[in-house]
Amino acid sequence: MRAFIGAVLALALSTASSAGDWSAPARAEAPDGRVLMTCRSRLAGDFLVVELEPADGWHVYAMDNEDRAKRALAGKMSLGVEQNTEVIVTGGLQPIGEWYQSEPLDFSQPELRWYSYGFDDKSLLAARVRRGEEPWAEVTVRGQACDSSSCVSVEADMELSLDGEAGAGFTPAGLVLVGKS
Repeated sequence: MRAFIGAVLALALSTASSAGDWSAPARAEAPDGRVLMTCRSRLAGDFLVVELEPADGWHVYAMDNEDRAKRALAGKMSLGVEQNTEVIVTGGLQPIGEWYQSEPLDFSQPELRWYSYGFDDKSLLAARVRRGEEPWAEVTVRGQACDSSSCVSVEADMELSLDGEAGAGFTPAGLVLVGKS
């Protein structure tokens, strides 16, 4: 019994993180339990960085997918527009700047007037943040995951410890400003 308790305690301590470390991975699942997207987050300098990784064969949409589609449609009707990915931050962090994202892929089918932009591989979202009083933050990623035949609303919740110092500084070089491209 002591060995079991020791193993559980060691596992708990090994998964604990401090500011600057990645949070435990959070999985967004389909109603049938399949993992569609995995996310994790960390505090890097004065930036919150969120990593998204869609499951093989799936993709998620850019934070500004709807705006990109409207620009591409130039006032024309569309068959539909997939929902933006959004990040909700509560607790000890407050986003104070604009969001940045990896450069989205173009999934559009212009012949159908269907325009969509997003990610089918590991991608980053980042925003400058201000620390509050709480020693933790909750980071929720909401969006839509699609494969070649279906789309599912997804949500992944992460708890991020803010104990200690933030990780090494971060610059959004290589990312694009949401809504500006």
